[in-house]
Order: sequence, then C-alpha cells, then structure tokens
Amino acid sequence: MRGMDPALQAQVDAQLMEQGAYAPLDLLINTGRLMASDYESWRRREVELLDSVFMGSKEKVRAQVEQAASYARSIGLVEQVQEFDAWHSEARSSNGKPLRISADAFMHRLIAARYVPAQSVPQMDLFFDNPVVALTNGIVTALSARNPIEARRQLDQLYAQAPNHADLGAFDRLLAALDHLGHPLDDPRREGEFLVEITPIAKRLLGPRSRDLLAPLWRQQADALQGRAFSATDPTLHRSFALSQAQDWPGASDSVLGESDWWLHEPLCLSLAQSSFYCQRRIEALTAWCHLCWRHPERAAAVLDGGRQPDSGITALWRRFLDSQDDNAPDLPASLTTPDFPAWILLNESGLALHLAEEVAVGHTPGEDHYRCVHRWRLARRAHRQEEEIALRKSLQASHPALFRILKASL
Repeated sequence: MRGMDPALQAQVDAQLMEQGAYAPLDLLINTGRLMASDYESWRRREVELLDSVFMGSKEKVRAQVEQAASYARSIGLVEQVQEFDAWHSEARSSNGKPLRISADAFMHRLIAARYVPAQSVPQMDLFFDNPVVALTNGIVTALSARNPIEARRQLDQLYAQAPNHADLGAFDRLLAALDHLGHPLDDPRREGEFLVEITPIAKRLLGPRSRDLLAPLWRQQADALQGRAFSATDPTLHRSFALSQAQDWPGASDSVLGESDWWLHEPLCLSLAQSSFYCQRRIEALTAWCHLCWRHPERAAAVLDGGRQPDSGITALWRRFLDSQDDNAPDLPASLTTPDFPAWILLNESGLALHLAEEVAVGHTPGEDHYRCVHRWRLARRAHRQEEEIALRKSLQASHPALFRILKASL
C-alpha cells in the first residue's frame, strides 16, 4: 500500500500472523500508546473514556489507526464492530451500558473495530439458529470478560445440550484458570506449567480475546518471579518470559536488559528482539539480533528463515543478505555466513552506525571483529578521515574478502 508506514504495516501483519485478526486496541497497547494497566482500569469502569489515557497526541493516534485500518482493508480483511463490557459483576451491575472509548463517535468506532479474514466472519443465520454455537460463543464472551459465574452457567448448559462436544474439557480448563486470579502463587513452577498448557487452548478457543483472559494470569506469574535470576535450564521461569506471554513488551524488554550478560542466552536475545519490535525500538531489536547472529548463529538463521517471528523488517533484510551471498564471486576464499549479518546491515544502511554503537560487540568472535571494522570504517568515512578509512578497508579486505566486496559495492 503506497504511503503506508512500514512499522505500522509490520504491526498489522504480526497481529494477523499470531492471532488471525487485527485489533486497533492491541496496536495501541503494543506500540506504547495505551498502557496495559490503563486498559484494565477502563475495563473495570475506573476510567470513563479510554482515549483520555492515551499516550501522546490523540490526533497522531487517530492518524495511525486510520492508516492501519486502510491497510487492513486493502489486504482483504473485513471490519467487525465490537462492544466492550466492564469486567467484574460489580462494575457491570452499576451501569449496563457498554464501555466508551471516546466521546467522538468516529474515533470510538475506529478503535473498537476488529479486522478478520473474510472466511472468518460467522454466518449469522447459523449463529442464531444453532443453540450449541450460541452457547460456545457465550462461553467465549464470558471467559474473555473474566465472568466466571456466566461462563459456568453457559458451560453447564453446553454439557446438557452437547455432552459429547469436543471442547467441554478445554472450556473447563479455562474456567479453572479464572480461579487463579488474585490468589498468591505458592509454586511458580507449577503455575508456569499450567499457563503454558492453557495458553494454546485459550488462543484456539478465544482467538484475539484470549489476551483479556491470559494477560493478568501471566502478569501474576511475572510478579511471583520478581528477582529470580535467569537460568538456562529453566528459561520459562524468568520474568521476561511471563511478561512476553502477557504481551507487556516494555516490561519484557526491561526484564531482559536487567539481566547481567543477557546476550549470552538465546531465549533472552529472542525475547528482546520480539519485545523491542513491538515497542518500536529498532536499535534495541537490532542489538538483540546481532548477539543472536554472533553467539547462536544456527538458531538465528532458523528463526529468520522460518518466517514466524513478527518483525518483517529484519526478515526482509535477511532475505537480501541471503541473496547477496549468492551474488558473491565463487573464487572468494570466504563467503558470507550468519555471524556476518550485523556487519552486512551496517554496510547497507549508511546512517545506522550513528545509532547502533560499536560497543554492541562485547566479545572478540570473528563476526564481532568484522562488525567493529565496518563500524569504524563507516564513521571514518563520514568524518573524512581518509587515512583511517583506507587502513580499515585494507584490513577488511585481508580478513574477509566477501564483506569487502559488499563494502566496495556500497561506495
């Protein structure tokens, strides 16, 4: 789509890939325009208008959401209107009206919408005429609204009307999860195993609304793991993992960066790359990818080749990098490998060295040494330090002819 902000497009694509739908509210939370805590306060009817707690200019928020909506429609997604009810029976009984996002009707509809593939739109005659379908949809609504009484009532009816329904046990597991909210966790390991078990179940049955059920459970787990050091043998028993599952991307990033020598651990690097993408902190994300390529090259290549990570920008760079390997002269003594990817990025983005520091390379692996050489060359060239620039070019030519060929092509 012409004129589309690539970062916004990547966010919509990532949501569609992971959740099967795009929701503007998730976009606002993921990009830091809306704090998850403020969203939850609004769902408890402690905030009257959600746009009163947006971070930054409402005009910019509106422009971004409009642009994302236009892109969603351009790729064939269908808009669905959503209403949001308050969580907890006390809040619901005080006012039966749906929650309000904005006093501006257009803004309200724009942000309340959800965009799904056309084939995912339910057939309304089937919905109204089939009591089993109506019950399962009612259970989904009640679970995502954290309303255990209503969820149990409708689940009991489903047991009576369709005792062989394939999802009865799964709904029971999700209903049991609601009982964990607000209770102290005596055994974070057992709770983590339980949450890992129910998360795919919730995503399958609740779809995009699974976040409303799962996020507080994972945040509760994160609180229980506060102060626990990362262990390579138990990577899921770290606060960053729980916060990532809660889609608290700023919290996940901070948790990784607070860990000493985080770059040595593959799960922490991957967590930082993902959370920084959603927070739109590109340099932080690139730092994580650099360490993955230098210290865990096989895993980095597998993730980037697999197409299942959300950052389409880094995926596009990776594909160009692979193409440049094919273009290298066959008589070169060394071709490009995964640890060369960070240096290659510097060679292909002339201004990046001003933002991605040389000190990102903390060790002395060959990939890091070549990154330092390219970084210093970029800065020497920008500052017109010709003798230093020539010396660095000669050094790279001697140590890595394939990268030097890329350097020459960038001149």
